[in-house]
Amino acid sequence: MIQYSITLNQPEKHYIDISAKIDTRGVDQLKIQLPAWRPGRYELANFAQNVRKWMVFDEKGSRLKSNKIKKDCWIIESAGCKEVTIKYDYYSNLLDAGNTYFNENQLYVNPVNCLIYIHERINEPCEIKLINLPDNYKIAGSLSFESEHKAVAKDYHTLVDSPFIACQDFKNQQFVVGGYSFNISIVGNVHPDWDRILPDFKAFCTQQIDIFGELPVKDYHFLYQMPDYKYYHGVEHLASNVVCIGPAESLNNDEFYADFLGISSHELFHSWNVKSIRPVEMYPYDYSKENYTALNYVTEGVTSYYGDYMLLKSGVYRWETYFAKTAKTIERHLHNYGKLYQSLSEASKDSWLDGYKVGAPERKISFYQKGMIIAWMLDLNMRRDTNNVSGLDSVMKILYDEFAKKGKGYSEADYLNIVSSAAGKDYRSFFEKYVWGLEVVEPGLNEALSYIGCGLTKRPSALHFEDWFGFRLLEADPVNRNVITHIAPDSPADTAKLSVGDKIIAVNDISIDMNLNEVLREYKNVPVEIFFVRNGRQLTVSLSENNDRYYPVYQIIKNADAGDIQKQNYKLWANQEF
Repeated sequence: MIQYSITLNQPEKHYIDISAKIDTRGVDQLKIQLPAWRPGRYELANFAQNVRKWMVFDEKGSRLKSNKIKKDCWIIESAGCKEVTIKYDYYSNLLDAGNTYFNENQLYVNPVNCLIYIHERINEPCEIKLINLPDNYKIAGSLSFESEHKAVAKDYHTLVDSPFIACQDFKNQQFVVGGYSFNISIVGNVHPDWDRILPDFKAFCTQQIDIFGELPVKDYHFLYQMPDYKYYHGVEHLASNVVCIGPAESLNNDEFYADFLGISSHELFHSWNVKSIRPVEMYPYDYSKENYTALNYVTEGVTSYYGDYMLLKSGVYRWETYFAKTAKTIERHLHNYGKLYQSLSEASKDSWLDGYKVGAPERKISFYQKGMIIAWMLDLNMRRDTNNVSGLDSVMKILYDEFAKKGKGYSEADYLNIVSSAAGKDYRSFFEKYVWGLEVVEPGLNEALSYIGCGLTKRPSALHFEDWFGFRLLEADPVNRNVITHIAPDSPADTAKLSVGDKIIAVNDISIDMNLNEVLREYKNVPVEIFFVRNGRQLTVSLSENNDRYYPVYQIIKNADAGDIQKQNYKLWANQEF
């Protein structure tokens, strides 16, 4: 057993003091690894950049030699030692859903960031103890801290999948669904409307459990960091999730509350999908390097679909809310011209390259966005092919029963075979078009939506420079205002050789601040001179409208001429009347 301790000193410096005591078992060397990434974020995080003052001692307190062999891995010379103690500080000053944070108000730990391990002993029990924790602090999370603020995890995988928050002031509530206990803990300057929150949470939790027949754990914890500024980030764990969402004062605002519900439902669904149902390449996780898989369109795309769909089906979302949020996701994908160059399966592997950065223009897509669209199309197509007997629910239930509960990961071939079997037909051509290929999704999505009497419509963008000239701007940023962020291929802006990063300063003889749209409308249907700055040089181009339109606004509607069968299909899918 590795015995970890976290000591709290000098919160104003944001360092936590970490100690790891290890029985050497007589080996001459110990290879010590700090995770390079955390599950739920498919990129290297290089947590070792937060480590300082690395020291190793034997059981007598004598300093031992250790050699850093790569950025996050050390070899300790332990010959003749029964026990070694590793001590280091970890800088904890980033508050989001996946990092570790320490200040005068709280200790928030994601163990995967900051606790070392020995690969060969990763399945052994682990103990963690908190030292100098203020007496008035309470601890929220899936670990059971008992006397002396000590907890034991059955193995390292469990330990690092168990974030916790310790602070004085929680807003707490508990509820029970189907014999499972759920805990909600919120840190922040909020006044939760529990009479609103609890019924909604009970509803979507019930809906998700109904798909699988059980929750993978007996107790589940919703952990929330609600700062006073705008933020939106969530991370899944088997028995908990952490969501950082703000500003806190907006919790009872309807639009903000819908996002709060959406991310909460999304992260809960991950308890089954990716924490239990997991690609074979991540079974088990290797924390030391990239875990490449083509299946993030399932791990994240399917979860993105179910997160909001469960809120619709449980009656928490009105159909207007669901369709508006989903249309926005569809719009983001269709406005992304990386769809012309990168497939969904390629996007999954490339996330380890730059998946969470803006990156090169038109190079990539989001497997969250396109993955959600493909999951919806798959669900509706399977319902059509089986007359509503089977759908994506069936696929997820089979994956849970035949893989997760049997302790093994699934492959992409497994996923395709299960989809085809549940649908009663070969779905390879669907995958070749939309998962492995570059088929445009709009026609296929409209065809799928027609099964439930709905459709995808579009109207022109209200912004003239988007609609007619085919470029988008940073408008809300006062420093980088009027900087071009996107250019549609073959649009007037593209033909005129404008570039991402160009800053527009004038149109004809009119200076531009926040008035570009209004100025361009004054010159509708006539060429205009655009003055811009590129790399410190002032340049000019002439722009003329063509017959095409760009960056439309998408909307999902219920078709006015939907027939009785379509309305019945909608009812079976949405669990509510058309």
